[in-house]
Amino acid sequence: MKNSNKLRIIRALTNTSLVLLSVVITLVLAEFMVRGFLPQNRLVTWLEMHPKGFMMNQVGGSSFQQFADRTASYSFTKQRLRGQEEASANNKRVLALGDSFTFGLLLNQEHTFTHHLNQSLKQVGNDSTVILNGGVGGAGLADWPLWLETYGEDIAPSIVLYYLNVSDLERALSKNLFVLQNDTLIKSMRWQPQAFMFELGRKGWYRWLQANSDIANILVKLMWKHLYFKDLTNNFDAEESSYLIPDYDDFLLESDYSLDLGLKLISRMQNWCAANNCKLIVTTTGFFEQRETPNHTSKLYNSILESGLPNNIPFYDNTPCVTNLASNDLNNIRIPIDLHPNELGGELIATCTWQWLPAVLEGQY
Repeated sequence: MKNSNKLRIIRALTNTSLVLLSVVITLVLAEFMVRGFLPQNRLVTWLEMHPKGFMMNQVGGSSFQQFADRTASYSFTKQRLRGQEEASANNKRVLALGDSFTFGLLLNQEHTFTHHLNQSLKQVGNDSTVILNGGVGGAGLADWPLWLETYGEDIAPSIVLYYLNVSDLERALSKNLFVLQNDTLIKSMRWQPQAFMFELGRKGWYRWLQANSDIANILVKLMWKHLYFKDLTNNFDAEESSYLIPDYDDFLLESDYSLDLGLKLISRMQNWCAANNCKLIVTTTGFFEQRETPNHTSKLYNSILESGLPNNIPFYDNTPCVTNLASNDLNNIRIPIDLHPNELGGELIATCTWQWLPAVLEGQY
């Protein structure tokens, strides 16, 4: 009887081992097939979404991203900033905010425009000021008031330097973080992050798979599309939405809703600065080509050029300078296919920012 039980146990263990071995062999073969016929651009996820709905970088650590023939490494501070610039208690902090252009997507740290600006400060002997890179890929105009209200106090910037980019207002509309009613910003939501998925993203084994497996990268992309977030508006269905959403007509370009929303969001950033002893400066990435800029952000950009910003918020447009230095063709300074600024693009944004930034710093201090 005892021998019979032992045999059953041995058979069960053998069958289980064979099944596991078959699964491993199948996965290995599938990995090689994907690498051969459908190779993936690998990355280790660093983006997260706060429960309030705004985008943010991971806390500390590092990550990387591959795209075609380039690989970029990213490092993060404990304050969710990119890079290794550390601000001492005596430093004057300039916090640069913006989307993936400001972050420096697919650029190593030494090629980001914030790094170039820090080098320019050192060259003129200004060791007391540091430019901090708060850029977050996928962020839009509505993300930044919430980001500042959550993390800004710990950073304590003297200047917030917001780099308006070409899709910022479209993202503010699509994310529905704020709705404008009767000239008042009301906090709302669209995407609810699934906490368990972001906890998964912090696991070492999961990040190892992202870094080393093409199949894992396909699965991660599918999960980001279908599992990471829940749409609380049911694609802006007025009857099904769990949160306040704009009226249908507010999304039309003929409406002034988006323009008013954009100006109110910038004013909210200024209000945060006023309450925290800092100054808000609005500038641009320099990539506002009329034929390429989405309609709502283009409307905001043109309004600022014509009428300025509310409450005399300073505005500096880098577009004429960047376009001129790029020989009137921004494709000269873009990463092919991806279209983010390349190494030269990062350098030119810094060059054009530097034309007016020293005067701003002198006036501030």
